[in-house]
Amino acid sequence: MNTDKQNYKWNIKIDGTGEEAVPAFFSSYHIPHGLGRILMHRGIDSEEKLSHFLYDDLSCLSDPFLMKGMDRAVERILMAIEGHEKIVVYGDYDVDGITSTSIMMRCLSSLSADAGYYIPQREKEGYGLNREALEKLSGEGYSLLITVDCGISSADLISKAPEGLDIIVTDHHTPPAVLPSCVAVLNPHQADCPYPYKELAGCGVAYTLCRGLYLKRFGRDYDGTVELAALGTIADVVSLTGENRILVKEGMKRFVRTPIKGLAALLKAAGIVHDDTTAVTRADQVSFGLAPRLNAAGRIAHASEGVRLMTTSSAEEAEKLAERLCEINMTRQQIERTIFDQAKERIAELGIEKDMALVVDGKDWHPGVIGIVASRILESYHRPVFVITVRDGVGKGSCRSIPAFNIYEALSRESDILLQFGGHKMAAGFSIAEDKIPEFRRRMNEYAAEVLTEEDCIPVLDVEEELSMDDISLDFIHSLDLLEPCGADNPKPLFSIRGAFVETARHMGADGRHFKCQLSGKDSLVDAIFWGVGEENPCQAGDVVDMVFEPEVHEWYGEHVQLIGKDIREEDMRLLDRDYLADVYRKLSAILRNMAKPVREVHYLMGKKYDFEPVRLGMALAVFEELAILSRFSRNGEDFYQKRIIGGKLNLLNSSIYRKHRMQGGGRNG
Repeated sequence: MNTDKQNYKWNIKIDGTGEEAVPAFFSSYHIPHGLGRILMHRGIDSEEKLSHFLYDDLSCLSDPFLMKGMDRAVERILMAIEGHEKIVVYGDYDVDGITSTSIMMRCLSSLSADAGYYIPQREKEGYGLNREALEKLSGEGYSLLITVDCGISSADLISKAPEGLDIIVTDHHTPPAVLPSCVAVLNPHQADCPYPYKELAGCGVAYTLCRGLYLKRFGRDYDGTVELAALGTIADVVSLTGENRILVKEGMKRFVRTPIKGLAALLKAAGIVHDDTTAVTRADQVSFGLAPRLNAAGRIAHASEGVRLMTTSSAEEAEKLAERLCEINMTRQQIERTIFDQAKERIAELGIEKDMALVVDGKDWHPGVIGIVASRILESYHRPVFVITVRDGVGKGSCRSIPAFNIYEALSRESDILLQFGGHKMAAGFSIAEDKIPEFRRRMNEYAAEVLTEEDCIPVLDVEEELSMDDISLDFIHSLDLLEPCGADNPKPLFSIRGAFVETARHMGADGRHFKCQLSGKDSLVDAIFWGVGEENPCQAGDVVDMVFEPEVHEWYGEHVQLIGKDIREEDMRLLDRDYLADVYRKLSAILRNMAKPVREVHYLMGKKYDFEPVRLGMALAVFEELAILSRFSRNGEDFYQKRIIGGKLNLLNSSIYRKHRMQGGGRNG
């Protein structure tokens, strides 16, 4: 839901006719017609592609030795193991970095390597390699350093590495023009890298290196930490297609019975896995449940706590560390809320609400949460956002972007006034001298004005298909489970409906921040929920609306359809006249007589027995409630209708819903 009253564009891929042909091979895979249309529009348009989408497993991953640099990397690591050299894994402090480090450490441990790890402290050291850390590690006797999820932009630093310290870089970030000169560079984005799948996260590259080590040493593939590869891949919001889909799908299958004690403890602490849980299938359980807790370690404390959790062999220690990460995450949430409020005040103070690129700075904001704050500001303003925390004359920035604005290219263009930068097209980080921030704000807005239009800054909801209420069945919603794991490039599907009548509307939740309405469906009312709207009223009883939503199965008092509202628009419709209302009332009276009946049952019978169309029927029943000839009450969580006897003549114009939706000239009004 757009809580800032920002207009969304609805990009509806399939119109409401539902007549698009779906090839016959879908039915042989037991794919329903509706799901078949969605898959077709996601490029799954051949039997071969469908088979890959449904059935690919770890055996379908590419040969790891196709990745440029793999031979040399594997050879050097195995030589170090055989020679009892000290190996250090140098990671990053986000979830991708933590899982990458843990993958390498668990693999090296299984190979009996003498291995340790190092992750820089976010606030003091910042992202990536730094000279002091390299000198420290060299002094501790490490002769081989393996980067994970970092290092690709450190060519100059690596060229000056301490003598006797060999370096292998494994990374997935955009390679700069000058690559590090070292033992090997593993990054599928290298221009001359023949590895066929390019979208691996840092943990995916680390996992591929582990596969190469096992194939060379044992002649068999490695799958010992695919659960961690799944976690890191989801958290890093990379494409969930191809090999990433395989890693996530196969990794999540192992969540319930994982031998990784730290992961098992975190799954329970987050409430994702219980004693009776049979499977974890939804990627959003990871992105909203696991990832923030693991990320909190690197944001508020130290990421090494996350690595300790994922590498410990002690169930007791795992439980304590998982609980601590949950506590740290709660602290992170409070800090984030405070800084977000301060950032909004700073935006107003600077008068930059209308800027094409929002560059907002503040003193001593916690650097560990400014990325999350940038994401929240982006949701509100839908334009590139740069959040900078300033301390001792230096600003550390985190930025998030919209599809039309490549933030990495933007930072590259202004690199002459930056101290450091790196990242992706949609998210990046940088550092800058405090006195350069005003110039950076000016330059970035000039650049944004060149490459962006106002149209680019209108958020888009990609809608799979326009449906009718009849289409939104439990069977249809259950069929969508085949799309999981959903994420980037394979999103959870959104749908739209037109001309739905709002029967009831109210705020809900302890603080009233959420909103619930009920729409007239084919056989019963359908609940629609809008989360976190605050005091906003997305609609009111009596409205006829178009809505974009995500469907889900709600299991309270048995399974039923529930819609998670994303955006809503009111329609101006004229559907009621006196004769129609009289007909509805006569037949309603026959159903109710002198008994109360569940609302869902009444809707079902009025549609089934008398063929009343849901929207107009819902309007009519709402009119009767307004006129007090029909009452509604709740019992054991279910709504009931009861007919009321009112003496005297009714005036339909006493109903605001009738006045709003009456047909002009469509019968008498009294």
